[in-house]
Amino acid sequence: MIAWLLALLISSAHASTIVDHSGTITVGGSSQTLMASNASRHGCSIQNESQYDMWFNELGSSAAASEPSHLLPAGGEWICPSNGIPTTVINIYGGAAGQAFSAREW
Repeated sequence: MIAWLLALLISSAHASTIVDHSGTITVGGSSQTLMASNASRHGCSIQNESQYDMWFNELGSSAAASEPSHLLPAGGEWICPSNGIPTTVINIYGGAAGQAFSAREW
């Protein structure tokens, strides 16, 4: 939570609205869109709220349980780097349907 607030403060020079993309994995073992591409994205965060690992890919391609996707362990959080905020689609992968995540973009 503190990291998310810090990232929000860093990017607060850009007037933007926080958009909630939280949800659950709909089909286990399959990549799904977490955030559509957005050329106006000033920041984002993803948190794994499930008890199992998840993976995400901010390079515009499908997420999988392997590289180039990033591992997001149970309880883990990722904040978009302020020096390289992805504007491409961000995809997420979980091995089981129902795995919960929180996600925001601004």
